[in-house]
Amino acid sequence: MKVLQIAYYFPPMGGAGVQRALKFSKYLPEFGVTPVVLAAHDPDYVSDPSLAAEVPAGLAVHRVAHRVLLQRLVQWRRRRAARGRRGAEQGVAALATGAAASSWLDGARDAMLRGYAALQFPDDKAAWARRAIDEARRILREQRIDLIFSSSPPVSAHALGARLSRESGIPWVADYRDLWTEISSQGAPAWRCALDRRTESAWLRQAAGVVTVSPSWQRMLAHRVSPHCPVAFIPNGYDEADFVALRGAEPEGERTDFVLAHTGTFYGPRDPGGLLDGVALYLTQTARPTRRLRIRLIGNMGGRFDARLRQFDALFPGVVERVPYLPHRDALAELVRADALLLVVGGWRGAGGAGLLPGKIFEYLRAGKPILVLGDERGDAAELVRQHAQGWVVDEGRPAEVARALAQMVGDGPRISSGLQRPRSPDEIRGTVARFERRELARQLADFLHRCKVQAHG
Repeated sequence: MKVLQIAYYFPPMGGAGVQRALKFSKYLPEFGVTPVVLAAHDPDYVSDPSLAAEVPAGLAVHRVAHRVLLQRLVQWRRRRAARGRRGAEQGVAALATGAAASSWLDGARDAMLRGYAALQFPDDKAAWARRAIDEARRILREQRIDLIFSSSPPVSAHALGARLSRESGIPWVADYRDLWTEISSQGAPAWRCALDRRTESAWLRQAAGVVTVSPSWQRMLAHRVSPHCPVAFIPNGYDEADFVALRGAEPEGERTDFVLAHTGTFYGPRDPGGLLDGVALYLTQTARPTRRLRIRLIGNMGGRFDARLRQFDALFPGVVERVPYLPHRDALAELVRADALLLVVGGWRGAGGAGLLPGKIFEYLRAGKPILVLGDERGDAAELVRQHAQGWVVDEGRPAEVARALAQMVGDGPRISSGLQRPRSPDEIRGTVARFERRELARQLADFLHRCKVQAHG
């Protein structure tokens, strides 16, 4: 079976959003599915050579150039700065990039971004989808495509997939890495929320199948699709080949610092503030910690939290380290070297927030390290950690609980009652999380796509 795989984010782009599409394209051919990838080419987006090296030889990848308007503004600002001309318009661009540190400027920036987002339909990648339609039609004309498979975000990928399906009659399957109207549209004006909801409902009635990444989201989407449309839970995962390549990355000998590592970005309403409040309490309340706590925040955080992090560092110098974006393999090495791992899930409101399962959680589980989860204590991420890891689950709005978890984590003392399972060896942990290995997940997706094709033509 040949599948047109629509994935805006694809190597040489980097970041977490790339990996699901990349790993599926890497392993699907083993299970009778040949992908033809339609992706974006954005020279301003972060690139990752380690992920680009994983693109299978012979995989057909069609890239359509696109640069987001805000990124063009950033480039314009840099050119103006390089020529030494600074004006009021540069301040507008600074708002868009999050460079401002003062609270009132942050508020103005957020208001501007909300207004900008409200005018982009269905999102700021719509221009890419319009430009990509001709390339997609050419692929459908020249190749025998059996099924269209689009992955969002951006939801413009679904807009493109749905349109191609209507035009060609080829069945279409939508993959939701994030929810749209339940999460991504939060904070939008009422008129825009209503428009998004109507649009998405039409898509879901049209789809031959839907895939999503958490059990809660599977249940939510199942209530919105047509009666004949199956909805599958196929989570993100980890690639065992990535970890095999890391042999020898573990720290040698005993060290005096206790390293708590976080990889990825704090996007949307995610905020390190709850962590910082808890760490501050821990540092002031712990008389003689057995080991010095060091927190490594690895990835592009933008400028939203600069002021807060500077304020914290002035009080507790050297505790929090910010590390820019690292290639995926180097980021995994950071996980393996750390003593424990941090997962910040909270921030989103409503039932959709309970289903947040950041892709990094599966690499955290495979690394076999203790995990501190800050977020919904009843959410899917909390349940996954309780089942498969040694860890703590704490509401980030309770800094005293965060401090207590840190004290017990660093001091290796009695565990708090937030769902910690008995300590297990790395081999045991690897055995329990093997169901989340990327090759196994590709097998599940291949089976689902075959089922959707047969059902659509039945």
